[in-house]
Amino acid sequence: MAFDLVVGEVLVVGPGEMIASDGTVIDGVAMVEESTITGESAPVIREAGTERNVVTGGTHVVSGRLTIEIT
Repeated sequence: MAFDLVVGEVLVVGPGEMIASDGTVIDGVAMVEESTITGESAPVIREAGTERNVVTGGTHVVSGRLTIEIT
């Protein structure tokens, strides 16, 4: 599946879904599995309004829901 994403576009990503592009969490909190990028096997928390509000494309939401603005 191909995505035509633009900077500033807003996406909602839920459990089991892949984060399509790098972005900033503008709402929500979730556990995100980043092993494809970092090699770390344990999921990490990502949430709006904190220093943990940046997500990387190609990672997966394990639990929770995030609203992400594409950067």
